[in-house]
Amino acid sequence: MSPRHCLSALFAVAVAAGCGPTPRLQTAEPPPRDLVVLAPEPESGAVGRLVVTTPAGAIELAQARESTTVSAGGAPGAVVVLAEAEIQRLFGPALAVQPPAAVRFNLYFQTGGDQLTPESRAMVADVIAGMRGRVAPDVTVIGHTDTTGDAGANTALGLSRATLIRDLLIQAGLDGAVVDVRSHGESDPVVATPDNTAEARNRRVEVTIR
Repeated sequence: MSPRHCLSALFAVAVAAGCGPTPRLQTAEPPPRDLVVLAPEPESGAVGRLVVTTPAGAIELAQARESTTVSAGGAPGAVVVLAEAEIQRLFGPALAVQPPAAVRFNLYFQTGGDQLTPESRAMVADVIAGMRGRVAPDVTVIGHTDTTGDAGANTALGLSRATLIRDLLIQAGLDGAVVDVRSHGESDPVVATPDNTAEARNRRVEVTIR
């Protein structure tokens, strides 16, 4: 075949190829990315630290509302501080259905018995209000003592104090089945003292309502 015939044949093939259907370009879908946000603790507003680690790298979140994105096989993205409005837009529905933060009360007692101090007796109304503000409350009541007297007797005294508070809550309408009553006796003081030392802040019952 002459060179002229060869050029004609190549031109015919090129024209034929150009007249056919245009092939579709296949583009790879980007890998899904997860958003990680460091939010303040709901009850206290405290902000901790969060280290986000993947096989390709790590990044630390240390301030409220700092965020990073993570995709499979990649390193965490640059830290971005999200506005509160953006957090509500992204996570508002999930945050709305979370149970309210726990509330805690310390009720204090007279020396050597299960009699509340006048101030703490007045506070019982606040405990009852906190209980009634929950649809399905979960209550923990822990009794404590100071270090005066025998350790075994103090464990019993702590339980007596916790039981007194539980009974007051049941009288106010709380289901006794949702109350966890314990005694730590003298083993968990707020203020560390030598043995046989009276300390008003250790003679207490801690009530936690979730």
